[in-house]
Amino acid sequence: MAVPSASDFNKWSGTKFKNTDFDQNVDKTVEILANGNYDLNVAQVTATSYVGIPSDQFSTITAGENLTAGDVVRISGGQAFKADNSTSGGITAVVGVCNTTVSSGQTVKIDYGFYNGFSSLTAGTIYYIGTSGAITTTKPSLYPVEIGRAVSATRINLNFREDDKPTGTIITTALTSAPKGYIECDGSAVSRTTHARLFGELGVIYGNGDGSTTFNLPDYRGRFLRGFDNSAGTDPDAASRTDRGDGTTGDAVGTKQADELKSHKHDMNRHTGSSSYYRLSWIQRYSSSPVSTAQHTELTGGNETRPKNINVMYCIKL
Repeated sequence: MAVPSASDFNKWSGTKFKNTDFDQNVDKTVEILANGNYDLNVAQVTATSYVGIPSDQFSTITAGENLTAGDVVRISGGQAFKADNSTSGGITAVVGVCNTTVSSGQTVKIDYGFYNGFSSLTAGTIYYIGTSGAITTTKPSLYPVEIGRAVSATRINLNFREDDKPTGTIITTALTSAPKGYIECDGSAVSRTTHARLFGELGVIYGNGDGSTTFNLPDYRGRFLRGFDNSAGTDPDAASRTDRGDGTTGDAVGTKQADELKSHKHDMNRHTGSSSYYRLSWIQRYSSSPVSTAQHTELTGGNETRPKNINVMYCIKL
């Protein structure tokens, strides 16, 4: 296709666009119209006026609750609801920002390319999903989802982003508390509703919580992690591993082993004779009579067998 010339960019009336330099508050993109001509998109276009270029707004969704213009919204069950960073469900299927104030049951217009109706934004600042549809500059602790960067006092170019590590991923951190979007693997019982996404992955394999509203996280405090054998034969005691929390034992992710030394021995020679004193091999232990029983070394060492180590915190992705 040939590069379009200035004469290609005509309104339907035949007049040309003027002052088409970049303006951060107005989207201007070249479109191929349905009749094969070119046009310049300065604002919203309808679904029937273009070929191949999506519009920045859609209005085919019903509000599942009362919504206010500027609310960040998510889709659930085919309806629009306010996004909320306090639960995993509240940041699932976020699609854009409510364009107009509507009541529950009404059709809602949702902007998804940018939203230009905010107020008192700080240009250049990243904004996150807040609570009850609001936005915030403070990165949330549990479910941080970036909605985009403000380009003016009223506009954010929408670009929803969350840490893309899979839910249930384990990380180590040198911080003294869990990073945003993670929680410490401390065995605690946490809400099945608040952390529905993690509960959907783990279930109750690390413990049933209170049996109805909570479930247990894995507890990795003070432990080294080991890749599960998975029938490779590298863990000779895989079959005897103990309950991970749901009754599962043996060669499975999450099962446990106590500390142990590999079976071994230290040879010592035993000497007998008529001399007054006897020496047990390399251990200087003397007796005035022949040695007739097995002997052992003196106690030595600490409370456990371990390599040199540094404490870190194990955390799980929510």
